[in-house]
Amino acid sequence: MLETEIKKLTAAIEALTARLGTADALTADALTADAPTADAPTADAPTADARLITINQEELTRVCLALSRAGKKDDIKAKLSELGAARVGELKGDNLATFAAWAVAQ
Repeated sequence: MLETEIKKLTAAIEALTARLGTADALTADALTADAPTADAPTADAPTADARLITINQEELTRVCLALSRAGKKDDIKAKLSELGAARVGELKGDNLATFAAWAVAQ
């Protein structure tokens, strides 16, 4: 039983690593394509319309920098304010995930 679960997790990690290694840019749709199947155990059960975003701080910084250079600095500030933060570093938990999803979707 445990060996089967470990094999499933190993396969999922290898698939994710391969996908991230070849990806030019992260998008919410690309990241949700490899979502676990219904029979795979998950830590949290996301709602039907929730998107799974996996992005580290460095990637989020690059996305925000690109948005800022594209003239969306005021949009970034407005979204941060809406989430109760002045800087990305102040965001935690769900607010960080919400901001990351918004930034990637821009």
